[in-house]
Amino acid sequence: MTPAPSFREIVFGLYGAWRLALLDRGGMSYFDDSAEGFWKSFYAAALVAPGYVILILLDPAEDAGAGVLRSLAIHTLVYSLSWTVYPVIVVPILESMGRESAYIRFIVAFNWAKVVQMALYLPVIVIVAAEVLPSGATNLLSGAMYILLLVYQWVVTRTALDITPKAAAGLVALDFAVGVVLSVLAASMLQ
Repeated sequence: MTPAPSFREIVFGLYGAWRLALLDRGGMSYFDDSAEGFWKSFYAAALVAPGYVILILLDPAEDAGAGVLRSLAIHTLVYSLSWTVYPVIVVPILESMGRESAYIRFIVAFNWAKVVQMALYLPVIVIVAAEVLPSGATNLLSGAMYILLLVYQWVVTRTALDITPKAAAGLVALDFAVGVVLSVLAASMLQ
C-alpha cells in the first residue's frame, strides 16, 4: 500500500496545481509523476471531501427521499466513482492518441487540480446558496465560475498531456459527461 503523501508532497502538488491555474506551465515541475506519486495524488480526494460534504448539505432537498444511512452510502459511492471512473476510461483514449506515456503525469496534475477547483468553486456556491445576491447576479456568478473551472481543467489537460486544444477540449467534455452520468445516477438512487 502506498503511504500517504507527506506535507511537503501535498504542498508541492497544490502549488503545482495553483501555478497551472495561473497559466504557468512550470507548475508541472512540482508534481511527482512517479508510480508512487500517481497513487499519492488520489489522497487529494481527502482534501476535497469536506467541500463535497458542504455541497451536499447545501442541497438537502436532493436527499429528501433517502434515509441518512442510504444517502451517506450513495454519496460515498458516487464520490468514489468520481475519482476513479475517468482515470480508468481515459486509458484507451490516451493509448489511441499515442499519449499513454503522459498518463501518470496527467492524472497526478488532474487530481491535485481538483483541490484548487473545489477551493474556487465552494465559496461561490455558498454565496449562491445564501441568496445574498439578486438571482441574475448569482446565475452569472455561478455560470462564470463553472466556465472558469472548465477552462482551468482544459489548461491542466492540455499542459499535462501536451496535446492540441481540440483534443484537450474533448477530454474535458468526457470528464463533464462522466460527472453528469454520476449526478443522474446519484439522483435516481436517492429517490
